[in-house]
Amino acid sequence: MKTKVSAFKTFPEFSKLTLDNKEDYEDRIKNYPPIYDISFPGLMSWWNPLGNMAISELNGNLIIPYWLPGDEENAGLSIIGTHKIDESICAIFDHLRCKGERARLVNVPEFVLSYIRYHDLYEFKEQRSQSEYVLPLSHFYPLKNMAPHWQRIAARLMHMMEGRRITVRSLDLQIESDQKLLLDAATEWRTKNKINDFGAIEADTMETYIKNSDKLGVDNLCMFVNGKLWGFCLYQASADKKYVVMKHIKATHRLTCGFEILGYLFAKRFVEDGFSYVNLGPDYNIHSLRMFMLTLGTSNFFRKYTIEPRV
Repeated sequence: MKTKVSAFKTFPEFSKLTLDNKEDYEDRIKNYPPIYDISFPGLMSWWNPLGNMAISELNGNLIIPYWLPGDEENAGLSIIGTHKIDESICAIFDHLRCKGERARLVNVPEFVLSYIRYHDLYEFKEQRSQSEYVLPLSHFYPLKNMAPHWQRIAARLMHMMEGRRITVRSLDLQIESDQKLLLDAATEWRTKNKINDFGAIEADTMETYIKNSDKLGVDNLCMFVNGKLWGFCLYQASADKKYVVMKHIKATHRLTCGFEILGYLFAKRFVEDGFSYVNLGPDYNIHSLRMFMLTLGTSNFFRKYTIEPRV
């Protein structure tokens, strides 16, 4: 029986990650929790602003470099896997020291830590700004399950829209006109209401998802009122089909700017399709976003940590 040849080089060498690596990469992470920052779409968009994402392999684990322009303080290597974690961490630390760099790992998912044998050798610090919010979809649907303040707002807005034809459906993003519809709607509404405000990296990320949705494995749901787009979300389904990993959710009309209606209608569709949870991603230490996330009734986090040698 032939051993399958890895698609990625052995650490400390790295292989450039491309859209053609989707099948190989997702086969390697299919048994891990559905974490945004290790998802193929996440790596190929948010963490790939300059087309520099690369992957390495060490003892059957994946080594991922995390870096964003202007955030060098939080940049570094991460390890994703469950095999010989102690040996792998030591090898990475030795390599970094030889290069004169700080011996540190960043964005290490919590599940990886459970495979470390010698915890007393390391210092662990939770990266709160990178921990991802996990919520049951039942918090949004049916309406009676929503948090009281959301329930009241959503009910009022639904009453205001009585008599209007509301539909929730997916667009075919292989069609250029459908791609343009999503991008134009978000960009236009961004100039009208700061709740949709986003920076250049997020704008580029959203464009990457829409233009490469098929190759990335990104799906969409859109809310139409009387045939006009009022809001949409871009998401990825987890391998076990239990989680919706949210990539973007945007309102395109003032009556949906608080997301109460979007949350309710999209959750309804996801529940009907058999999903149970939504991963909303991190808050990136943005105070207003953190407060908003916490009001939703978070049930769990996909936590991430830095790891350094214990002095």
